[in-house]
Amino acid sequence: MSHLMPEPLATWSWRLERVRNGRTVLTRSQAATARTDLANDRAAHPESYVGYEEEYATALDELEVLSRQANRHDDLLSVLAADRRKAERESGVATVSDARSGARPRVSLAAEHDRVPAGLPEPLDQWVHRLIRYRAGVKIISPIEAARAEIHLRNEADLQPKAYRSGVAGAYFARVVRELGEIATSERPGRRDVGALTRGLSDIPA
Repeated sequence: MSHLMPEPLATWSWRLERVRNGRTVLTRSQAATARTDLANDRAAHPESYVGYEEEYATALDELEVLSRQANRHDDLLSVLAADRRKAERESGVATVSDARSGARPRVSLAAEHDRVPAGLPEPLDQWVHRLIRYRAGVKIISPIEAARAEIHLRNEADLQPKAYRSGVAGAYFARVVRELGEIATSERPGRRDVGALTRGLSDIPA
């Protein structure tokens, strides 16, 4: 993949992940508008979505579901919580099955995502969550994508040093740009070796 995920798709994929984790809520009108905007952006820039068909289809499907939900936050959160519990149960069954077959067990990433503190600058927060998925082997980040992301984050930090380089955000920023730098200089994209000595983002103290 030789280009970054289109900005509208990246933004809504990130927001939908937060919805799934119960960290934010979208109203019916927000979801419907987002779905229309995504479809229009892809129609206007089809070349930007090459290689991101799966992410695009997933985002459209989830926005369609949310656009049909009632606007009551309690109802929506209940639906999302039920979905998470179902996914965790299925993950548990898959883990047992994988263990019996000798395959590497899959684990839920919800807990690790939930440990990420609120209030990080949005671009940094997005890459923290993407790197969690990358380290778990469920997301591939190409070297060129990592290099561009590292440059973008460093530029943002230069413009907003207090937001990026102080406190907890500073620790996450340092870890993210280091990991992106490692991916950018790797020979091929993919998940880092399980036995690597590099500390993960989850090791950063809250």
